[in-house]
Amino acid sequence: MEKRKAEIKKVITEIVEAAGAFLIDFNLSFFGKRTFMRVVVETLSGISLDEITAITRKINTNTQLDQLIEPRYQLEVTSPGIDYPLKEYRDFPRNVGRRLKVLHQNPEMESPLEGQLVEVSEDKLRLELHGVTQEIQFSDLKYAKVVLKW
Repeated sequence: MEKRKAEIKKVITEIVEAAGAFLIDFNLSFFGKRTFMRVVVETLSGISLDEITAITRKINTNTQLDQLIEPRYQLEVTSPGIDYPLKEYRDFPRNVGRRLKVLHQNPEMESPLEGQLVEVSEDKLRLELHGVTQEIQFSDLKYAKVVLKW
């Protein structure tokens, strides 16, 4: 079963990357005779509904998947929500200027830190907290979440 899931994920990843996006999460679950596939995708600039629709169509018409999965499955292709954890470099540039709660494992700083993301480089984040700038290395990062203003 795990081998089949890995093969399906590989096909899905190829479809998503060919569309200029990247796969954030993939889940395949079985409930009785029903199969559910959830695909979470994103682009660096933020994915549009048209791009999600195009990826959905490509997945639904892929002949390789027809051989790997039952023809009757429920597919959900979506973008990560605003509350989705940010973990990799590619998740942060589009969130510059937003307030983040960052969980990290640097023992010299409080965790979680909450502040405005002011800069992202390939190896670190810069947050402004009450007028003070803090740097968090990606190697110390567990994840971050956007703080919503209600």
